[in-house]
Amino acid sequence: MLAVPRFAAQHAADHTRDDQQRIALGPDLPAGTAGPDERDVLALLRSAYPYLPADSAGDGPGARPTAMVTTARAVRRAAQRARQAAYSGPDSMEVYNDLVVGKYSWVPDDDHPGPAAAELEKLPIHWLKDWMLCLDVECRPRPETLLHRLYGTVTSYEPDTGRVLFSPTGGHPAIAVPIHRIVALTGDRQRRSDGQVPAHEPYDG
Repeated sequence: MLAVPRFAAQHAADHTRDDQQRIALGPDLPAGTAGPDERDVLALLRSAYPYLPADSAGDGPGARPTAMVTTARAVRRAAQRARQAAYSGPDSMEVYNDLVVGKYSWVPDDDHPGPAAAELEKLPIHWLKDWMLCLDVECRPRPETLLHRLYGTVTSYEPDTGRVLFSPTGGHPAIAVPIHRIVALTGDRQRRSDGQVPAHEPYDG
């Protein structure tokens, strides 16, 4: 993030308009101010990537999933009930294999921890970093939240804290996403490599 004269920022944006969202213009800084307002900084960052760690920072200790998240989870669970029943057990490699290719979605427990937390803990998490995955999450500060799909790799899972460490596509540093913000984790059936997927896209359920 840079503070530059308006004409220079506009010139740079004009020359990158074919590469959408590569440069995003923020608001003008009032004369004599020491720096930008934090809300303006977060809004500018959010124009480049929909989920920020600051989004969940205000949820507070013991935060629970919102009604929007639990409803979306219920839809995802219902859509895969038949496939889940066919697995031989919660630690089956069938779950892992179907997860990474998008045949199966891991959906967190509404009351963490529960069966879903145990299932994820038993999977070979260290192998997940080799696969491009979709993380469907609740973005923005509450109560004005929305659902979005992020692409990247899962680098680790912390069962005690209920956090998934997720590295956005493009080799970016991992960010911590709390379980109460996650709708589902799965692979993409058609797009499985860094060059095939966007960094994020709207959630389509």
